[in-house]
Amino acid sequence: MLFESSDIAPRQLQSLAQADTLIHKELSAFNIQDRQLQETTIKVDSNFSRKIYHIGVPFQFSKTQLHAELNKIFYKYDVKTPARVSFPEKNMRIELVYHNTVIRTVSIQTDHDLVADRNNVSILIVFNEVPDDELLSQLESLGEPIPIVLTIDSPMQANELNKQLKSKYRHLIFWLQDENGNDLIKTNPKEAINKLRQLEDVMPSANMLLMNNRNSGKEPKLVARTNISFVNASNALMLHEDLGKASFREELDQLANDPSHSMALVTGNETTVSWLSNKIPELKKTGVDIIYPPKMHF
Repeated sequence: MLFESSDIAPRQLQSLAQADTLIHKELSAFNIQDRQLQETTIKVDSNFSRKIYHIGVPFQFSKTQLHAELNKIFYKYDVKTPARVSFPEKNMRIELVYHNTVIRTVSIQTDHDLVADRNNVSILIVFNEVPDDELLSQLESLGEPIPIVLTIDSPMQANELNKQLKSKYRHLIFWLQDENGNDLIKTNPKEAINKLRQLEDVMPSANMLLMNNRNSGKEPKLVARTNISFVNASNALMLHEDLGKASFREELDQLANDPSHSMALVTGNETTVSWLSNKIPELKKTGVDIIYPPKMHF
């Protein structure tokens, strides 16, 4: 059972057509196509007929998430959304109850002929300094394998950061930079390879960020001289607070809409983490699965 609490007085539904509009809008947000939807109407009495939405979804589809989102929307209108799940199929029947009357029914059923169209994407958050515990807790609460990328200038710094954070946040990647904040592999390859070899001795299981220069192609050859794992973020979307909230969200939409984009590198702070936290549920509705970025050995 789902509960919502708020000090704000609920709005009132203007009409049953408004409820239909809200349902259709949410189904569209979950990328449910017209071919998956069938609407029927049953006559309750001489004055009222109730519409039933029959929705077919792939096996992997989260019926619980759709129920939660419908509950969140209709709670604002003082509409309750009790649901019943039938086993073993785990089909769900949601009733929309307004003023003690069932006004709409949403029946969600697994259709084994449908195949989920999911996009696997990775999101990495870069910090120049160690994020505070509150920010780490916020990231942990997302329940997604989102690594934080910490900039370092030496193997010993990486080792100390790993000791400091490994009990607080599991997903760590390091980015080797020079004193000016530039990628050391690009600016000083000789020094970079020496430090990477030292890192192999200190932290052989370390994961490093690679920003490949498309025009040179030298970076993969260079890092191939070590046994360290790398995450290649060369083609990642670069997102930061200066984009503004609207553009930040639009850029993230590319992860759902453009197959050529499967990774985003976010400059981390309180603002961007908040924007990201609010956007992730929307991305997941559209069929995005967040995965740990693939690791590479050269």
